[in-house]
Parts: sequence; structure tokens; C-alpha cells
Amino acid sequence: MGRGEVSEYALRAIVALRGLAEEEVLVLKGRGEGISKAVDVYNEVRSRIGEALQLVNVSIGSERAGRKKLPFIEIRIKMTV
Repeated sequence: MGRGEVSEYALRAIVALRGLAEEEVLVLKGRGEGISKAVDVYNEVRSRIGEALQLVNVSIGSERAGRKKLPFIEIRIKMTV
């Protein structure tokens, strides 16, 4: 997640979800301070789509970014029929 607004990311996520094939998933990823924004985007998408949104998996961990280790979250979602 970058510096954009949560509602903007949520709208882009919804458009992307509608364009995916049945078994494809969309990954929302936040690193460092962007973790909370990734969760906020997921919650916004869930509130707009409702029961049609399926949470596939959530992964947390840390990765190297230059010389630093940054925590991350990956939220995998897809649309149900």
C-alpha cells in the first residue's frame, strides 16, 4: 500500500476482483506502516461487497528492504459466485 486514500485502493481492488477468473486471488500487501492501511482496505472492500468477498489467506512475516527488516501482511481475497 502506498500513500493513497483507503477508499481509492478499495475501489481499485473491487475493479480488479471483478476482472479475475473464478480461481484467481487478489493480494493486498502492506509493509511497515502500510500494514494498517492494507487491513483498512480489506475492511472497506468487505463492507462494500459483503458476502461475495471470500478471505482466502492471511500471511504475516518480515522481509528485507535494503538493510532493514520490515514486517508485512499479505491478505489474499477473491469473489465468490
